[in-house]
Amino acid sequence: MTPIWLRATYRSVEAGVGVGLLLLGALLIVESAKLGSGWGESGPLPGFFPFSLTVLMIVGTILVLYANVYRNPDLRPFFEVAQEVVDLLKVGLPVVFAIALIHVAGLYVTSGIYLAFFMAWYGKFRWYYALFGGVIFPTLMWLLLREGFNIAMPMSMFYRKGILPF
Repeated sequence: MTPIWLRATYRSVEAGVGVGLLLLGALLIVESAKLGSGWGESGPLPGFFPFSLTVLMIVGTILVLYANVYRNPDLRPFFEVAQEVVDLLKVGLPVVFAIALIHVAGLYVTSGIYLAFFMAWYGKFRWYYALFGGVIFPTLMWLLLREGFNIAMPMSMFYRKGILPF
């Protein structure tokens, strides 16, 4: 019997992504409404633009779902062979771990670890190139975002203890 992930069609994957986007849209609508999604005396309230963009995202998602799932369903298999599932997991699982790590290690340290790991493991770079990329890229992003544009991003536990500047 064929595993379920090899039986998934483009139609079912598109439907799943569409439902996910609709759920995300519902969450964003609720959060925008909490911020105030209308127009105040001095202009738009804080939730106005996120609310407006979310409404556009929801409308677009509904149109894409209608076109791709109901009107012209693509019933070809999403994965042709099992190796495609493995390749997807090779890329997807490190992303999930990196997202989970941001809360503890902050954006810059996490992106350095992720980049160095991915360069060495998946890209087959030598370890010193991977280490160099894992240090230089987050440092440049910190200089650009924090020092250049003064945009605060999630900081690491090392920042909170005064060990690192990010």
